[in-house]
Amino acid sequence: MPGISDRTFRFLQKPFACLWRTRLLDRKNIPARGPVVFVANHLGSYAPIAVLAAFPRRLYPWVQHDVTERKVCPGYLRLDFVEPELRLKPPLSRTAAWLISKPCLAVMKALGAVPVYPGSPRLSITWERSLEVLRKEEALVIFPENKDRPSNGVVNGFDGGFIDLGSFFFKDTGRTLDFIPVAVHKEAKAIRVGQPIPYIPTQPLSFERRRIVTALQNEITKMVLAMAA
Repeated sequence: MPGISDRTFRFLQKPFACLWRTRLLDRKNIPARGPVVFVANHLGSYAPIAVLAAFPRRLYPWVQHDVTERKVCPGYLRLDFVEPELRLKPPLSRTAAWLISKPCLAVMKALGAVPVYPGSPRLSITWERSLEVLRKEEALVIFPENKDRPSNGVVNGFDGGFIDLGSFFFKDTGRTLDFIPVAVHKEAKAIRVGQPIPYIPTQPLSFERRRIVTALQNEITKMVLAMAA
C-alpha cells in the first residue's frame, strides 16, 4: 500500500494528538487488527484530524480525490476549507489555498489516503485501493456526511455508496466486513466508538445499504447527544 510506514505514522501522530487533545472513549470497541471500516461524522476538518490523531491503530482515510491532485487541489481547498473555515476572501483565499495545497498533497500521500471519485468511472480506483487496504488486514475510515442531504439536527444524511465495500470484500475474500460507528464531539473534545454493524452478504445490497446507513446514522447521533449532555 502507498504511504509512510506504520512506525513513521506513529511518530507523526504524536504532535497532532497533543495539539487536538481529544479523549478517545470506548477503546474496547476498536479491534486491534483485521479489516474494518470506521464511519464517522465530519465537522469540517476537525473530525478527520481528531480521529486520525487519537486512534490506537492506523487508519486509511477516504478523501475527495481533489485533495490528492496537484492541479485541482488549490481550488478545492479554497471553496471547501479556506473560505468557509478560515473565513478568508479572494484574493487572499486563493493565495492561502495555493500555499496550503503543498503540504496537503504531501500529507494525503503520506497517509495513503484513498481518493474517492463520486459519479465517475474512476470510482473503480477507489474500490480497488480500498480492497488493497482491507486485504492487508488494515482499517479504513470514512466521513460520509453530505451537507446537501437532510440533517436530523446532529448529523447530515450519509452518502451510502461506501456500503458496497461489504459486497466487494465478500466477493473478493469470502469474509464479512464490519462497519463501526464513530462519533466526534468538538466542544467536548471527545470521540466515542460504537458496536460493529456487520454486512450480511445474504441480504440484497440495496437492503444492506439502507439498513447499515440508518444504523450508523442513528448510533452516531445517539453518541453525539450523549457527549453533549
